[in-house]
Amino acid sequence: MQSVCKMKELNMRKFLINLMGIVMARAVFAGMNPIAIGYFAAVYLERKGRLTIMLTVLLGMLTALPAVDTAKYVIVMIVISIITALMEYNNKKVSVLVLGGLAGAVTAAITIAGGLMYENPTYYILIGIGEGISIFACSFVFRKGLEPLMHGVRGQVLDNEQIISIAVILAVFIYGMPEFTALGFSLTMTIALFSILFTGYKYGAGYGALAGAACGVIMALKTGQPNQIGLMCMLGIVAGTFRELGRFVTIVLYSAGVIILGELYQNTQISMSGFGALASCAVLFLLSPKTLIYKVNLGDEGEKEDIFVKQSIQNVAKGKLRDFSESFHSLSNTFSTISEKKTALSKKDKSDIFDEISEHLCKDCSNCNICWKSYFYETYQGAYHILDVVEQNGTIALSEVPVEFANRCIFLENFLAETKRVFEMAKLNLSWLNRMAESREAIAGQLSEVANIIDDFSLDLYKTVDTPETIKNKLIYHLKANHIVVNRIAVFEKRNNKQEIYMTARTERGRCITTKEAAGLINDVFDKRMRPSDGCKKVITKDYETFVFVEDANFSVFTGMSKMTKEGGRISGDNFSFIYPDPGTLVLTLSDGMGTGETACEESESVVELLEQFIEAGFRKESAIKLINSILVLRSEEQTFSTIDMSVVNLYTGICDIIKIGASTTFIKREDRVETVTSSTLPVGILNQVDYDVVTKKLGNGNFVIMVTDGVIDCIPGDEKEKFVGEFIKDLKMNNPQEIANAVLNQALELNGWVPKDDMTVLVAGFWSK
Repeated sequence: MQSVCKMKELNMRKFLINLMGIVMARAVFAGMNPIAIGYFAAVYLERKGRLTIMLTVLLGMLTALPAVDTAKYVIVMIVISIITALMEYNNKKVSVLVLGGLAGAVTAAITIAGGLMYENPTYYILIGIGEGISIFACSFVFRKGLEPLMHGVRGQVLDNEQIISIAVILAVFIYGMPEFTALGFSLTMTIALFSILFTGYKYGAGYGALAGAACGVIMALKTGQPNQIGLMCMLGIVAGTFRELGRFVTIVLYSAGVIILGELYQNTQISMSGFGALASCAVLFLLSPKTLIYKVNLGDEGEKEDIFVKQSIQNVAKGKLRDFSESFHSLSNTFSTISEKKTALSKKDKSDIFDEISEHLCKDCSNCNICWKSYFYETYQGAYHILDVVEQNGTIALSEVPVEFANRCIFLENFLAETKRVFEMAKLNLSWLNRMAESREAIAGQLSEVANIIDDFSLDLYKTVDTPETIKNKLIYHLKANHIVVNRIAVFEKRNNKQEIYMTARTERGRCITTKEAAGLINDVFDKRMRPSDGCKKVITKDYETFVFVEDANFSVFTGMSKMTKEGGRISGDNFSFIYPDPGTLVLTLSDGMGTGETACEESESVVELLEQFIEAGFRKESAIKLINSILVLRSEEQTFSTIDMSVVNLYTGICDIIKIGASTTFIKREDRVETVTSSTLPVGILNQVDYDVVTKKLGNGNFVIMVTDGVIDCIPGDEKEKFVGEFIKDLKMNNPQEIANAVLNQALELNGWVPKDDMTVLVAGFWSK
């Protein structure tokens, strides 16, 4: 009976792999199909079912490509089959790197050979090389994601690269699916929404964001809307953030996020597809069995054995993630190479215009022989003079036409009118080409940021610390003497070189001891100031549980805020936040929306919330800013922009990175002086490539960071506004951040007759050594 069940499970896996082959082989990009060959190479490594996978991939390609284009990939698959058979016959090891490299090389060679017969072979050479690299990368990524499906066991915990690879496979599967839309129901959107929800709920916000980014890239390519990337990335964060509240609450909040984001980002696929896809996603999620949908706390190392893995395994995982990152960087570079914009018509474009006008007007003219034979040079010079004038001015007057040309041309007015028409069409085509180049540039930027995010995930993997057994035993005995029994203990080090201690422990004799008391006992042994992590239980009881202790920061922080709405306004256009993305980091954010009132408030609130969610999910601040900028640039035809003023403080070292994008002055109050940090950049949402200023300062005991919006500075009379505010702050004797914020705001209002010129906000953070 057991063998029959295993056989059924094996047949189901084979069926899924072949079904995926049909659908993924339909994923065609710009007339190319590297996905099909990459998937074929990844599956062909298995000795069984090779003919079946070849036929299913071929079937998928035939439904998406013309037979002539499919023939190229059939040749590639046949060549791979022959070479693989020869290698196996000679007992040579065949790996996914060999098959992927072979598939990429053969495809590139065929594409380049065919391109040599065309007038512009350079283009086909670049396309061939790019397609070959893409096939190699795809085969590697697909193989890693397919291994759990082909050889995994039920309940197996997937590692980081497997989850990432599965997300990529799922995204490509969605791209290759034929669109089925009826009664507001979209099969493609349903699967995309369910996949993001499933991943975020099961593996957390980080992997939910990654799945959202992968699905967003594919949906952006499929729908032509680049803002899908940031949108679906946000949905993954939402799914992971609220998963501890249960399945029902999670789907309610996720649905609300879909609706809100669909309204926020105008003309997106989510808002247009109706509620059918969302409703079907919710039903599918709620009806899924618990054996499939359960929370995997990848960060809770105490509940899994991988908390005690060796450093060598961590290094392998980091290496694989770097490979994935390089693959996304390669895709980004491919898009970047084809997104170059033209600022003006080239010489070839002008020559084509000249030939078109001459062919259309001069060919059948009775004076053609006189103009183009007897007076060829003069006619040629006159015609090009007319082209230059029209290109520069958009039109030309009869008085600007060379006299000799005007005397000979019997259809002069027609010639001038046709020249203007053709130039207008050429400039219109140039404008559309540049618009397409901008969209490709935006996608390239998004792909690059996804690669950077994967890089960051690899750096965030903890490494084990070689703690001497004598120290561990000393800690165990010291805790035992204080009625805490330790079962296992492990010490990890984050990329900021700060340690975290994971400990499985319980109390004895029915005692209850707080984790704060336990942290004090750990301090005695490790000679480091430790504290319980924010998510750790507060009390150690008689049952074994895992507790996490982190190094305490060297600075304590107190904050204050004061704000005032512009005269006559009810809603301030300024928004702010204080967040602690990890135990040793404080991020102060202040954003001033364009104008005042509700619209400005919505803009700045959107920027602040996106920054909060990106940074708390582990994104780099630079990546978060670039993603937000691209969202604001692309989400609507209207100009929407806001300033960003961020102060990112390392509470271990006191290092403060001040990032400004179109923001007002920041003041740093020290014991005997006040320093200012200014900016000359534009707000986010204006340019495709965001520019920002970064200034690094070292904070000490008793220092204050004071951030203000331009409404505060504008209330100060005179030309040296910042200098006046700096002198005022220097003379303040108070040490309470809230009192300082109130004092600065009141002084600015007093100098302007207690009438706020604009929305005014003051943020203050004070730092003291522990």
